[in-house]
Amino acid sequence: MEMLAHIVMPLAAIGYSLVYLLAGGGLGGAVVIYIVAKVLRH
Repeated sequence: MEMLAHIVMPLAAIGYSLVYLLAGGGLGGAVVIYIVAKVLRH
């Protein structure tokens, strides 16, 4: 179960970044969102 959490958390961070990009945001903002989401989820 713990291994599943290690797989799902980075995917959640990627999801936030993709939503930002699809909404018209820039690549720099997507990278920042990815890093922040990854830090908050860990």
